[in-house]
Amino acid sequence: MKRPGCGVLMSAVLALACLASLSQAASLDLAASYRARLNSYSNLNLSKTVGNNRSMLTNDARLSFAARRIYLDTWRGEEMTLDVAVGLRALGVAGSTTSFQAPFDRIADHYPNTSFVPFFERAYLGLHNAFGLPLDLTMGRQNYKLASGLLLDDDGAGLTGAVGTGTLPWWDMKLEGFYFFARNSQTGPDNLNLYGATLVIPSEGTWQFSALAEDDRKGQVQYACSFPQMPAAGCTAYRSRRYFPSVRYTLHFGPIVFDGEAAFQMGKAKIAQDVGGAPRQVTFQGNAQVVRAKWKQKLYRTGEGIARMTVARGSGDDFGTTDEDEAFFPSMGHRFDGLERSGFGDFFGASPYDAFGGNYSTTTASGLNYRASGIVAVGAGYSFPSYRNITLDVDYWLFQADRIRQGKRTLGGEWDFKLRYNLKDTFSMAASAALFGVGTATDPNLGSARKYAFEVFGKF
Repeated sequence: MKRPGCGVLMSAVLALACLASLSQAASLDLAASYRARLNSYSNLNLSKTVGNNRSMLTNDARLSFAARRIYLDTWRGEEMTLDVAVGLRALGVAGSTTSFQAPFDRIADHYPNTSFVPFFERAYLGLHNAFGLPLDLTMGRQNYKLASGLLLDDDGAGLTGAVGTGTLPWWDMKLEGFYFFARNSQTGPDNLNLYGATLVIPSEGTWQFSALAEDDRKGQVQYACSFPQMPAAGCTAYRSRRYFPSVRYTLHFGPIVFDGEAAFQMGKAKIAQDVGGAPRQVTFQGNAQVVRAKWKQKLYRTGEGIARMTVARGSGDDFGTTDEDEAFFPSMGHRFDGLERSGFGDFFGASPYDAFGGNYSTTTASGLNYRASGIVAVGAGYSFPSYRNITLDVDYWLFQADRIRQGKRTLGGEWDFKLRYNLKDTFSMAASAALFGVGTATDPNLGSARKYAFEVFGKF
């Protein structure tokens, strides 16, 4: 297959430039960024007996163009304008032409291409003051994050669909609705459709009430299903419908920043009757909470430091129920940053429902030992005052399983150290070390794992 090259990029630039000049666009924006990160992992399996060490240089490049505020018409005294935007992204590992192996395969599967071939992260039309109303419409492939990202975040892959955002006539409230085709296979029943709405109410802080619905037609293992004749891998669901209401509150008060979100999971999964004794359906009944806080503290003569704390929990499955799944697990919550995990801990990269690494990264949805379900994460950290644009970050994380079949619940603990250099907002370098201690709920033999990284980043 022929790869898109300079001709495609130049054609996109010239097309948008002509569009901007011929249609009275107020501006033509061009942006580019590049990040190279050298990673070294040790003991990815989190096991004393089976080692798995990897080193890789990952590339992450972005290039975007946008013609903004193109005048279309005047409705009810308001100018209706159009944005046309295109954004390309390329991800890959230097020198690699093979497919990704566990546990990196799940990360790679999230993106359209991971061979450093550009894919369309964004390609959309945006209407402002649509038909004279206080309404913005965005149609096409776009980045989207719902609230804090606990329920939905494209993580830089892009989602194809439509978003409408309107200002209500009361208290500066904003109402937004969305519909995305996250998967739309043309060869079989594999679709994943996401739709919902969010209401933002400003007060002393900001309240955000959201609702997300998932209609997933992909055949997949339903781990919470249990019955006497169940196969070791679990039973198969051929259609899952999940519903997630959530509430988020954010507050900026002087040196203090607070961000908290709580969500529930409801819905049902239809089970294929391929094994005798399987229930016809499984009911979802999960919940999750994430609370973050940070505050700035001035220190005598040395400048200003930043302390932070995070507490997160995702409910685990009750192993005693045969047709209920209490494990909180949205399909597309925030988990990835390019070809790496993004979450609690630089190595473990945990969310409230899954994590990175371990022998079980290919056999369970959460990546945890089959005895564990749901994750509780508690973290605290401090960023020391900067000296000549150099800053030291230190964090500690403790991870536990929300539910365990037997034994202790500790999944592990992690120390993270990062030394970073920032020059304005355009260039940065960072060196980091993540030291993970394996807990008994992950591997009774304990052990340890490491991640060392060095990265450079630039943008304009």
